[in-house]
Amino acid sequence: MDEQGRFLESAERLNQVRIDRALTLLPPLQRHLFQLIAHLIHHNSVYYPGYLPAEVPAGIYGYHPTRFVSQACDVVNLPLIDGTSAHYAFEGVYAMGSTASFGQNPQSDVDVWLVHRQDLSAQALALLRTKAARLTAWFATYQFEVNFYLVHPQQFCGKATERCGMPAAMAHEHSGSTQHWLLLEEFYRSQIRLGGKTIAWWPDAKLEPSLLSLGNVHQLPASEYFGASLWQLYKGLHKPHKALMKVLLLEAYASEYPHSALLCDRLWQKTLAGDFSCTNDAYYAIYETIEAYLLKLHDHRRLEIVRRCFYLKCGVFLSTPDQGKDWRYPQMQQLVQAWQWPESLILTLDGCEHWHSGQLQWFNQQLNELLMASYQTLLRFASTHELNEGLRIEELGMLTRKLHTHFSQDEDQIAKLNLLWSCTVAEAEVTIVASAKENRYYLYRQGPKPQQLLGESAICKGKTPSALMIWACLNGVSTPQTTWYELGQSHVTSRRLTDASRRLLQFIDHDWRVSKLDLCQPWHFRKLIFLLNLDCDPTIDWRGQEMMVDVMNANVFSLGRQKANMLGAVDAICLNSWGEWQCHRFEGDTALLQALEFVTPGLRRATKTVDIDVISCSHRLRQQLQLAVRNLLKQTVSLCHQVQPSSTLVQPLQIRYTRYGIFFNPLGMAYQDLSDAKSFYQQLSRSHLVTLPRPQLGDDPFSSMPKIIQHYAAKGAIQYFLRQRLDDIDVFILDEDNQLSHYVQHGSNMSELVNKVSHHYVFDEHYAKARFNMPQFFQLVRVAGELTVVPFGVDSANQDEEF
Repeated sequence: MDEQGRFLESAERLNQVRIDRALTLLPPLQRHLFQLIAHLIHHNSVYYPGYLPAEVPAGIYGYHPTRFVSQACDVVNLPLIDGTSAHYAFEGVYAMGSTASFGQNPQSDVDVWLVHRQDLSAQALALLRTKAARLTAWFATYQFEVNFYLVHPQQFCGKATERCGMPAAMAHEHSGSTQHWLLLEEFYRSQIRLGGKTIAWWPDAKLEPSLLSLGNVHQLPASEYFGASLWQLYKGLHKPHKALMKVLLLEAYASEYPHSALLCDRLWQKTLAGDFSCTNDAYYAIYETIEAYLLKLHDHRRLEIVRRCFYLKCGVFLSTPDQGKDWRYPQMQQLVQAWQWPESLILTLDGCEHWHSGQLQWFNQQLNELLMASYQTLLRFASTHELNEGLRIEELGMLTRKLHTHFSQDEDQIAKLNLLWSCTVAEAEVTIVASAKENRYYLYRQGPKPQQLLGESAICKGKTPSALMIWACLNGVSTPQTTWYELGQSHVTSRRLTDASRRLLQFIDHDWRVSKLDLCQPWHFRKLIFLLNLDCDPTIDWRGQEMMVDVMNANVFSLGRQKANMLGAVDAICLNSWGEWQCHRFEGDTALLQALEFVTPGLRRATKTVDIDVISCSHRLRQQLQLAVRNLLKQTVSLCHQVQPSSTLVQPLQIRYTRYGIFFNPLGMAYQDLSDAKSFYQQLSRSHLVTLPRPQLGDDPFSSMPKIIQHYAAKGAIQYFLRQRLDDIDVFILDEDNQLSHYVQHGSNMSELVNKVSHHYVFDEHYAKARFNMPQFFQLVRVAGELTVVPFGVDSANQDEEF
């Protein structure tokens, strides 16, 4: 047998081993469904799921159904359609990823590449996408997740500017332009041919009609590591244990660059040597590579976490006696013995479906720290290179903005707890403990008895009780059946906390859909809750009659002879359009004014009605406070949308002995003590609402920029507004604090400018510390004579897709 024949025989044998392994790890029904994947792609029949009446391209090179396909059709009540055609639309159909590897577990999906002929039209590809989506939906009815990806055979050949079939737009399951060669390398090392041509994935392969090569992975550029690491961090928002292994593999590759020993080469050498044991496995090879890399660094802490991630990803639970012992079981036993894990650790890992919030918090924290450490290492590695030429800047912006919402160090942001494998984290009792020394509050998953809390770790800490409460409600720790306590406080306080948490749960839903367009625009509010007097309540000491307050329609912010303010604190709990939940605290006599000033810009920018609620936790005057604050909030929403660029609206409000004016203009809201403005005070006394002309702006920096930019200014975001002149570009910049700067860029086109600025923010040492707060870019363009703001580079065809 010649060398080429030996290569083909080895590749085919490995392919069959992988198919057998995949089927072994699948439940009985899914085994049959797996056998049908290629068959349903091969045919477009009215009798088969995915059928389209249009001329959908069909046919796989050299495909013919096996007896296993016939059995599968019988099981799901489909007729067997036989026959092959000389004309075919697909070079091949391949599963890739964790399928048939150590990493395949009951929750794993199946990723399928449909490598189509390069002469298919755009219309034909659109039809194929529709059919693939229908097939995905059909498989899902059997609780079997199958994702299809259309791949051009020349997609990985040539330079980015010359490639045919550029990658699809970024989506939940599609990395877009963030990675290219690394994606191909993963495909080569893990692919399973379900039908069509054999992949020539060995080095220096000689091609013939029955073979398919998608490109040379050894052309891997250093610039790709940055985009690939960002993509893995994004995937880590949902599956951090899996992403950690992928990003550490990138780190190991980068440490040997440009002579990185790629896993696909290592696996091929084993295959060629006749090693078809369980260690010739794509996922096991990832672990071996990371282990060797971390041992070389003497980094045993990261290695221990990686071992736990590998164990949990595989789902081979050694302490479960009734678990079936598949082909991975003996090797996993050997590994655990070599790692010298105690029985208690194995039991803890095997019980991951029942982990409580404290265990999840600890594990998530370890994963996030390690993910960020690897990202910083890869960022330093990539900083000596240009950004990947194929990386779309608009996708970079979306990705970094999404990551910023998760990895933000803003202490007012409410962290989302990744449940990982746990079925529920609900608690029957939780207790808040205040630390006067640290000026912090701690939440424990036990009742208020000190002996129960002794030796326990807090599951959450925050600046206020409200921050702990919203965290527990958002993350499923607090349910309508949960009882809340505050150690050292009265049962009245405990009852109030419990009631407040139940009100919060009624207001919170988990439909936090964030679109691509949302991430490319300034944030605005979607939900807003004012929580009143939760732990600072002046009504406890008030001795008046509530009925008289109602009869006299008294001002609860300036009540009685003492002019007492019954509002001691406001906690503004808000969900914005970037998917961030935050909790901001305002105290003192001007707490309500401070809260209104804070929320007005986010209300003004909202394109849809904001869901608003007020929850009073007062001991007394609960309904009166709720009504007064709710009315003021409604009026604020109305006024901030009524205000015109040429005017300012003023609303009076008495708080204790002071009369305040609340000023609304296009930039937001401000308040001022009007006690010394006698004539103005008299005017406000006669009228509830006054319209004032806007003052001359003079040296105000906003006077030099287009007025429309004012409506997009959002604190916390860096924003670039670009206006194309004949040969120059006007550049207006608003920083995180809305400080404006302006310059003119000469002799540059807009794309070059955006790329240059993005590279600066990615790799500059100062901004790298801020991690992911990348600028948002907007174009100023005239539409029908009106100056409008358009997010830079956003494709209108998929801007509403969830991301």
